[in-house]
Amino acid sequence: MTRPKHKVKELEAILTEAESKGWRVEKTTYFRLRCPCGKHQTWVHLTPSNPKYAQEKLQKLQSTGCW
Repeated sequence: MTRPKHKVKELEAILTEAESKGWRVEKTTYFRLRCPCGKHQTWVHLTPSNPKYAQEKLQKLQSTGCW
């Protein structure tokens, strides 16, 4: 089963990159990302109000040792 796409293209790109790096992406109320080692997880909101949300989310993911 494939996951639904995120409506924001920048956030969809982050989800796609996460999947290619082995992160598990689950769609609940938000999109939940879990790293391969199981130590890190984060959520991607569906309608973020911060215009820099995608950039900040990517920076947070890159700061983990699993990205």
